[in-house]
Amino acid sequence: MYINNPYPSPYEPNNPHDPWDKHKKSKWEVTPQISKPVTIADLFPRIDRWGIGYMPLLEDLMQIAKEKPSYPPYDIIDHKDETTSISIAVAGFAKKEVDVTVHEGTLKIEGKKAEKKEEGDVVYQGIAARDFTLTFALAEYYEVKSATLADGMLTVVLFKNVPEDKKPKVIDIK
Repeated sequence: MYINNPYPSPYEPNNPHDPWDKHKKSKWEVTPQISKPVTIADLFPRIDRWGIGYMPLLEDLMQIAKEKPSYPPYDIIDHKDETTSISIAVAGFAKKEVDVTVHEGTLKIEGKKAEKKEEGDVVYQGIAARDFTLTFALAEYYEVKSATLADGMLTVVLFKNVPEDKKPKVIDIK
């Protein structure tokens, strides 16, 4: 069965009498690749030759990417019209404990939980009502249209407000 098999199995050794055969890798095994972190130079090689003034923007984006926490969870939904919404799970936070600010193309959402006095000892604490800061870089012409907090979800709606002189124009051919 094993010797001279025209269809050897990749999961079994081909020769049960060969002690080294079981250490051979099958064609289905993949050697794990060691990956290095991606840098701006990897994404945009020699950007200084073809783009002027982009390095501060890229450095800001890298700084924001380093600060990305995993709490609280959020969704970003791109709608078909010119709006985008960010839904953030902020269960346990009141409206006065959440701040939404926009400054120089950066949307910052902060939650600061007020100190709560418990009557008795906490046996188990599964609700992670801790302070948080989320920072998002906004593209050009994006504005915050509204922010609502209902049922433990903060929804921030963004609108892309492109000025008329920046929109594409159709030229009539005569």
